[in-house]
Amino acid sequence: SALAEAGIIPSKLSSTSLFSVTPEDGSFYFNPDRYLSRKDMINWRAQLEYAILPGTKEQMSRIRADYMDVKDISSDTSPEFFADMLTGEKSIIRKVFGQSRRFQPNKPSTKAQAAVTLTSGRMAEAVQHELLRMEAESSSRQAAAEEIKSELLVRGDIKNFWNEKLLVERNRGVEVQKLYIATLQDLDKEKNLQAQNLTENMKEKAAMDCQRHLILTLREEIEETSERLASERATYVAEQCNIQELRKAALMDQEGILDSKSILEAEVEALRILRTWVEDEAKKSQARAKVLEEVGRRWKWDNQA
Repeated sequence: SALAEAGIIPSKLSSTSLFSVTPEDGSFYFNPDRYLSRKDMINWRAQLEYAILPGTKEQMSRIRADYMDVKDISSDTSPEFFADMLTGEKSIIRKVFGQSRRFQPNKPSTKAQAAVTLTSGRMAEAVQHELLRMEAESSSRQAAAEEIKSELLVRGDIKNFWNEKLLVERNRGVEVQKLYIATLQDLDKEKNLQAQNLTENMKEKAAMDCQRHLILTLREEIEETSERLASERATYVAEQCNIQELRKAALMDQEGILDSKSILEAEVEALRILRTWVEDEAKKSQARAKVLEEVGRRWKWDNQA
């Protein structure tokens, strides 16, 4: 991706490159999301490594390639690519891919293969020189540091510096100790406060438990009272129904009694009338009896006379 972005290999990232390839040519297959193929990587590296001399192409036409899939390498590959093959075991291809019999030109390259490619050939010397330069600079800096250290030791600056540091650290330790003691005291106070709060909370919890128990007891009593009232209400309703029925029966009995009373009064009146009639008849009978007795006495008197 970095080579394509830099325009070193054909890419669709830009309309121009070092090879003067345009997007309309259709001769490149690189996309930003695709890996760099083996052929593109070696082709680019070979162009930086080799310079084509006269007669090289004729020599390349007579050489026999060691790869079984050399026919898969496209014809637009640069001559420098094949020039690298002429170097045999010293070639970049062999250093990167080893003694493989298949080149697989379109296979994506790995990061390790790309790293070996970048540090092979003439770049190896440059890398070696750079490493030597960095080692020399590191040795120089280390020697300078040792010299400065020796000078400081001779003058006693380091000892004074560390004595000052030690004094500062001791003072800091004393302050930290004081802060630690103060923190412990604050912690003890906080613990005592928390213990008091816990005791108060426990008391409040106990009071709330008592209130809850009392509320539950009152609720049970209320429920029992409600049940008792409901039972008494049902009993009252039943008694009211019985009273209504008894009242209806009493009214019916009263009506019967009134009817009986009326009948009795009528019978009494009839008896009174009958009694009066009987008394009248008795009086009449007594009067007739007296008349008959008088008549009989007169008749008897007349007979005697």
